[in-house]
Amino acid sequence: MLRRRSFWIAAAAVAYTAFAALRASGGHGPAWLALLGLPALLALGLRWVERPPRGEDRIEPAARGAAAVCLTGAAMLAAARSGPTGLALIALGNLGAAAASMAALVGLARIAGLGGLLEPPPSTRRLDAAAFASLFWTVAVALPAVSAAAPERAADLDPLLVHYATSAASLGSLTVMLVAIARVRIARRLELGVADRVEAALLLSATALAVGLAAAFVGVAAPESILPVTSAVAAVCVAFCTVAADAAQVSRALRRTLALAALATPPALLAVYAVHEAPRGDLGLRGAPASSVGVAVFGACALCALAGLAAPALSRRFAPEGARWLGAFDAATRAAMNPEPEAALEAALSALRDASDAGTAGQAPPALYLLSPPERVTVDRAGYAHTAPAEVPARLVELAQLEPERVLRVEAAEAVEVRRPEVRPLLAWLAERDIGVVALVNDAEGPIGALAIPRGRRASPMTLEEVCGLRAVADRLGAVIAVSAMLSGSRGREVAARREAEERAREVSRLERAVAQGAGRFRAIAALLSRPARAAAYSPAARAALEQLERLGEAGGPVTLLTAPGIDAVAWGAVVHLSSARAGGPLAIVDGAAPVPEGFAQAFAQARGASAGPAGGVPSAPAGGAGPAGAEGAPPALALWRDPDSSPIEAAKGGTLLILDAQALPAEVQSYLGAALPDDVRLVVAVPQTVDALVATGQMSERLGDRLGDRAVALPSLSSRAEDLRALALDHLARIGVRLRGRPFGLDLRALQAVLDHPWPGNDAEMGAVLLRAALMAKGDVIGERELAAIGFAPQPEPSSQGGAARSEPRRARRRRADKAG
Repeated sequence: MLRRRSFWIAAAAVAYTAFAALRASGGHGPAWLALLGLPALLALGLRWVERPPRGEDRIEPAARGAAAVCLTGAAMLAAARSGPTGLALIALGNLGAAAASMAALVGLARIAGLGGLLEPPPSTRRLDAAAFASLFWTVAVALPAVSAAAPERAADLDPLLVHYATSAASLGSLTVMLVAIARVRIARRLELGVADRVEAALLLSATALAVGLAAAFVGVAAPESILPVTSAVAAVCVAFCTVAADAAQVSRALRRTLALAALATPPALLAVYAVHEAPRGDLGLRGAPASSVGVAVFGACALCALAGLAAPALSRRFAPEGARWLGAFDAATRAAMNPEPEAALEAALSALRDASDAGTAGQAPPALYLLSPPERVTVDRAGYAHTAPAEVPARLVELAQLEPERVLRVEAAEAVEVRRPEVRPLLAWLAERDIGVVALVNDAEGPIGALAIPRGRRASPMTLEEVCGLRAVADRLGAVIAVSAMLSGSRGREVAARREAEERAREVSRLERAVAQGAGRFRAIAALLSRPARAAAYSPAARAALEQLERLGEAGGPVTLLTAPGIDAVAWGAVVHLSSARAGGPLAIVDGAAPVPEGFAQAFAQARGASAGPAGGVPSAPAGGAGPAGAEGAPPALALWRDPDSSPIEAAKGGTLLILDAQALPAEVQSYLGAALPDDVRLVVAVPQTVDALVATGQMSERLGDRLGDRAVALPSLSSRAEDLRALALDHLARIGVRLRGRPFGLDLRALQAVLDHPWPGNDAEMGAVLLRAALMAKGDVIGERELAAIGFAPQPEPSSQGGAARSEPRRARRRRADKAG
């Protein structure tokens, strides 16, 4: 500010006036204080009226310039009054008062509104009031100036003319100011902020005029001395009202000023009158002693102090509508601080209801309209909330969004009803619900509702202070609704999470049941496969083999089954599987004598998008061989075992992989099994010789042999199971009979004797084939020697190098063991 030329011009004018007063007083008196202090005070005042460096400025630059001129004029008047009374100082003082008065009228015409529906009428921006006031002050400045500059030409003028001109100009400018303020007040009474500023300017100017006239009437000072000061004070008050940053603050300051003036002015005037009349000795009262002056002054000071304490309480009585709505908005804002959203909403609406006319003459209560979902929330007399479906017009939300403080007032909409037809449907909607004002409720993303206050019996428009209070309530309710929405969303997410958790639990339970059912199916299949091994395990050899396999199955690790030709290794491998911890897992069986397992080869072909060939499966290589790598339709063996879609290892995950004739697998597959078999797959192999013998002859990979180790079990042949032959034969015939005729076959004694006498070098495969062929030849349900002879079956002698007695001994021993077991 110190760098601006306007400040130095104003400071020079004030300093010149103060220097003139100092020279006229002979270098003595308060002129020194004026010369030193008034420029500093002027600098503070001009700094106050400057545009703020940050934030939005709603004050017009012309109004700020007028306020700066007003302060400069008031400072010139104060500087002129610091010296003795003289024509030159009177002229300078009147010039300062004139500048202050006309600048205040210019600032009054440049009061900026807050926008919205209402626009300032052109008539309120005219400067005719300032021009009219200048006529008064032209005479009041010219007379003393001419008299001081050319006393010989003004010798014929009556000195009282200067005093009369000064008093008339002061009263005239005050009158013009009051009329101009009243005109702006009438024309712009509905504009937020403008009405508050103009109301404050009017009351402060009227108060200054009343105080000045009272002081002149009681003789505190001459009218020509007190009235210019009154005019300047009124002008400064108007300038303050026009450039104050917060119009609501102007209203609050006005109420306190009026309260203080109403209480303190009478005792202050009494004290001034007492001091003024003190030289007379009677204070205007006959017989009063001179010492009563001090008592009167002390009493006046005490009364002024009490007035200062009582002013805040009295200022509430000057608030619009008896401060009813201001108190209600403040109470609602405090009530909305409740941490519980529903309770906060009910308490806030209850506080607003208490201040409204709800419940009397059918007046509607305050309501909160929510946009999504479209609802209307009200509270009854007991404080309970009620919700009903209701929608807010979208155009209403749009207009309220553009209004000052996002508050739409009915009186503002009614004022523009003629020139803005789109407002009429909204007015009908508001009138139907007796709504006087609507405040938008926003969250971080935009409008979420509208707070409606009933119009009731109110006649005066809402002030900016009330609108700001309503805005605070709406903002707090927006926060409450946002918190409620967050809690509702949290509860919704919690419910959704619980529902999802329940669904997941049900899915887990279903999968567990499916897994359990799958495990049960796997066990049932494995039990069905193990039935031939357990069906007739009476002989010591069979029982010993079963016990050993069960122990190895429980212990874990690979198991080698040493099988003679024709022994069903699948049944014994199923026993190992059922005895292990993986009994609920799959049992995958691979025949190593085939180049590619049929089912796995089909899966491999489907995974590659190729055809698996006709129902007979893929072409097979010679038994025990790997087949040509490029054979048509046959995938490479190692690729099949490595492919996750077709590998037997993947099929056996979590269970047992049983490989028949493992020595017949290709060497690369054997090495892969020995190195890459995962821990969750149990390996059981069936081989005709021991692992060491196979490795020594090169039929088995050393890596696979190392993995198998020495956990081998020799499966008993039928020749060592004489106690089991009867049960095995009858079991075979029962299954064959049910499969062929629906009922089991029997075996007569002679046929049974032939079965017991036969050594069965082909073991299970030979017995099954012989009994199936005999069953096909049988006419009835019992198979005898005729059916056996028909298929060419005759007991073969035991291979022996001894004589006939020696050859018949094993056969008699088997018969005795069979008779004993039977």
